[in-house]
Amino acid sequence: MADKFKIVNGLNEESDDEEGLEQKLDEDWEDWKTDEEYEAEEFICLFCDEKHKSIESVFKHCSSYHSFDFQSIKKTLSLNFYDSFKLINYVRSQVADNESWSWSSLENEKRCWEDDKYLKPFMNEDSLLHNFWEDEDDEGEDYTMAVDKEEILMELENSQDVEMNQLMDEDIMDVLPSRPSCSKENGSKESNGSVDMLRSLEKVTLNGGVVGIDSESSNNKEKRKLGKVSFANVVAKEIKNVNENYFGAYGKFGIHREMISDKVRMDAYRGAILNNPSLMNNATVMDVGCGTGILSLFAAQAGASRVYAIEGSEKMAAVATQIAKENGMLYDSNSSAGNGHCTGVVNIVQGMVEELDKVVQIPPHSVDVLLSEWMGYCLLYETMLTSVLYARDRWLKPGGAILPDTATIFVAGCGKSGTSIPFWENVYGFNMSCISKEVVEDASENPIVDVLDSRDIVTQSAVLQAFDLATMKPEEMDFTSSFELEAKSDLSMTDRNAKSTWCYGVILWFETGFSSRFCKEMPTVLSTSPYTPSTHWSQTIFTFREPIALALAKPEADGMATVGTESYPAVKIQARISIVRAAEHRSIDISLETSAVGVAGRKRSYPVQIFNL
Repeated sequence: MADKFKIVNGLNEESDDEEGLEQKLDEDWEDWKTDEEYEAEEFICLFCDEKHKSIESVFKHCSSYHSFDFQSIKKTLSLNFYDSFKLINYVRSQVADNESWSWSSLENEKRCWEDDKYLKPFMNEDSLLHNFWEDEDDEGEDYTMAVDKEEILMELENSQDVEMNQLMDEDIMDVLPSRPSCSKENGSKESNGSVDMLRSLEKVTLNGGVVGIDSESSNNKEKRKLGKVSFANVVAKEIKNVNENYFGAYGKFGIHREMISDKVRMDAYRGAILNNPSLMNNATVMDVGCGTGILSLFAAQAGASRVYAIEGSEKMAAVATQIAKENGMLYDSNSSAGNGHCTGVVNIVQGMVEELDKVVQIPPHSVDVLLSEWMGYCLLYETMLTSVLYARDRWLKPGGAILPDTATIFVAGCGKSGTSIPFWENVYGFNMSCISKEVVEDASENPIVDVLDSRDIVTQSAVLQAFDLATMKPEEMDFTSSFELEAKSDLSMTDRNAKSTWCYGVILWFETGFSSRFCKEMPTVLSTSPYTPSTHWSQTIFTFREPIALALAKPEADGMATVGTESYPAVKIQARISIVRAAEHRSIDISLETSAVGVAGRKRSYPVQIFNL
């Protein structure tokens, strides 16, 4: 999005973008190669200027006329792709220095070509480097790169710094989300911790294979060095693509109508902004992710002296500009009222907040109020909170207000109605429960976002994690938390004969607070709880692979029965949830560890479940 980052104060600036786009398209077409041009590719001998039409021909020539049998040498010395790549560049460099140089002069010398400097192509547009490994593609390697060879070669050819290949191990990790460490202690929260199963997230999936980052053999060192440069670039490209798709999705009006129609959401934000005059009057406000600009308009209405409305979607930034203009609230430094003051206070800026400094100069720590509706499903989906914290640290005054300023995730157990099982048990009088088995199996790996009736909650609720947005650090978004759930006491009143109830999974919801710390006149809370009116966030349901029976009264210990079954219902569920930012940008990974605890302290642990949202 950086190349499109600009201040938008009107819709008439789109023409410049169109001209730039046409120019870029023309440049792209100039780089286009037809099939005939690819077919006409020539391969230059390693030792002379003779050109050949195929790989086989040039290597046969090198063997017959220059006593250099590449395929035989590669096999004899067990050269992998990277060794072979460096060997070709080494031979070209030696021949360039000495035309009479021959391979035989190296027979009793060390493997000079292993120097990493030969990872950089010696000859520009060397077709041989792009094609010498064609016949090896199906042989398989113990380590395959996350990008194809063509992309690696292009990046190396464009590289001006060979030292990039000397990146240290931690450099590759800089492009991946931080991973929590694992604590073995139960019954307490381990901030920035993780369960064992999340170690699988420390692995990178490369072309169908999974490679542990810590594992490495000596034969893979050169591959890894080359791969780091390419992998880091590919990750950056992937993040850019995800961001473009993300902001592109917010360029559709349907999602904005859904959010604006969410009465719980709008009442909370509108109330916090308009009902706290001491906070907003003459304040400089920054709205991160303004969308239509509705919250920025509230801030202007509440008496803010300047509102910086930041929006990543180019389309929505233009729309927000038009909305602010038509409502007389758009800041326009070129026009002023008779009193010499600008007619509006809302300044729309299009782009990511992390790139704000490129075009608009806002003095550091000059913002009085940082405003944002950043929450996603399960609170942290979309990971927009990272951008909010960046803006807080960069522009918010010491002691400045952030709205909302608290966020809390809650957890509770849900019953059978929290799944789709009841639907399939009776479809117009027909039993289709065979479908529900497969649906539940899928739900045990993929969370369900849905509105749950409070009557489907079968346990007491617990706090999973609480955040203080005024002080938290970005790495605190990755966390592990342990909790216990017991059956709701009022369930026994519903069916006095029932001795147990079934828990089919857990649900998560969140609350964000506009506390009296900043909203002194009228604090408020935005809740997505199943006990309050529903919101567009719904709740997030994590289905167990196997339901757990919970006792409604003190059960008798049965030494032969399995804990968590109808014969021996558990008195409580002990669980641990880890939430981390996933390798896929803007996604989150969730792991769930569950144990059923019996009356005599016996415990049954279930396999760990991994979810991606």
